Amino acid sequence: MLLQLFLIVVGFALLVWGADLLVNGSSQIAARVGLPDRVIGLTVVAVGTAMPELVVSVVSAIDGHADMAFGNVAGSCLANLLLILGMSAVITHLPLARHTQRFEIPVSVASVLLLMLLANTGGELTAFEGIILLVVFAAFMSYTVFLGLREGDSGHDDLDPETQLEPHELEDDDADADEPRGMLVSIALVLFGIALLKFGADYVVNNSVSIATTLGISERVIGITVIALGTCLPELVTSVVAAFKGNTDIAVGNVVGSNITNVLLVMGVPALFSPVAYATGYNLDFALLAIFSIMLVGFAFVGTKHTMTRREGVIFVFLYVIYIVASTVL
Repeated sequence: MLLQLFLIVVGFALLVWGADLLVNGSSQIAARVGLPDRVIGLTVVAVGTAMPELVVSVVSAIDGHADMAFGNVAGSCLANLLLILGMSAVITHLPLARHTQRFEIPVSVASVLLLMLLANTGGELTAFEGIILLVVFAAFMSYTVFLGLREGDSGHDDLDPETQLEPHELEDDDADADEPRGMLVSIALVLFGIALLKFGADYVVNNSVSIATTLGISERVIGITVIALGTCLPELVTSVVAAFKGNTDIAVGNVVGSNITNVLLVMGVPALFSPVAYATGYNLDFALLAIFSIMLVGFAFVGTKHTMTRREGVIFVFLYVIYIVASTVL
């Protein structure tokens, strides 16, 4: 038992390390081909921080542990929204941008409802339904990139926060000569990160299933608690650090964007490999996710306008504690 717990911790460490390398390498590649920083954050970083959930869900579905795949997504999304965003709001007030209220959160709610509709049709998520989720995800990402490119960078990313120098002033004179080598290093980071994600997911899934079987705990409970919390570590670190630094747009956008990615991409891909059986018990989890997302929009119109306050952050964290306790006891 102790060895299995140790291997789960090792697996989570590999997942976080792999996601970090994947995000860094992908961001470097995107920057080298000329994508603006804002677009990189909305696309590469959002998908990169969801990689642990994706790999774990794919491995779970292929190995026949569908409960763990759905539990991973439901638990991670609720942890993102209630725990991570709540903790970020406790650290500092979080402004809720109008585009987040009017576009990203509604898309997040619609994605959850779409997943519930597809999963409840036939009692499983088929390859065709997985394709539907992926098409919607591709449309969302394409529209996000389009808006980002049209609006351009806000201007804050053009300067280094420490030196306030233009980016080209920070580069070495021979940067052009190192361009091919730099691209190869970035690609190597991506490949190594993917490998770490695969090994980490294997450790987490296999040993979690073993412990659940030994203790008589359902895969659903393991999925929405241990695995969900472990796989959302990249989002946790990103949002909390962003909140401490005052980068509140990153904290909110990371959570909402990651939830959309989790629902559409993380559940869409496993269905391509094998039909993913759906337990109707997850309807409550996903319904709560939709309700709490709408509640987030409500925060913009009560108390301090267009802001999630510390008090509202405490409410979200408290709701998460109640959810976890109720899920493990009932």
